[in-house]
Amino acid sequence: MKEWQTFVRRFSDMKEGNRELFIKDLSPGKAKYNTRHVLANVSKSQKTLKNPDILWIRGESGEKAPDPWYLTIEQELEEFSPGKPWEDVLEAIEKRERNRG
Repeated sequence: MKEWQTFVRRFSDMKEGNRELFIKDLSPGKAKYNTRHVLANVSKSQKTLKNPDILWIRGESGEKAPDPWYLTIEQELEEFSPGKPWEDVLEAIEKRERNRG
């Protein structure tokens, strides 16, 4: 079971179900902190997912949620998201989705 982390503005922003996420690998070694852009099925309970990985959630100031969530990666998405370097990545993704219609 691998461990990943993702960041949210508020812990209440994280919802169960299929989510588009940027996740960081927490495995020791050269790949540690590598970021992947994925579509994942996310749950508070590992019992609802088949062979899930652990997902640690952190708030935007870095505080770690007290309990882990779980995820299964359904699809790898494009490596980069459109936007400006200073733009909020989650807002850029929402804007892209609205433009796709």
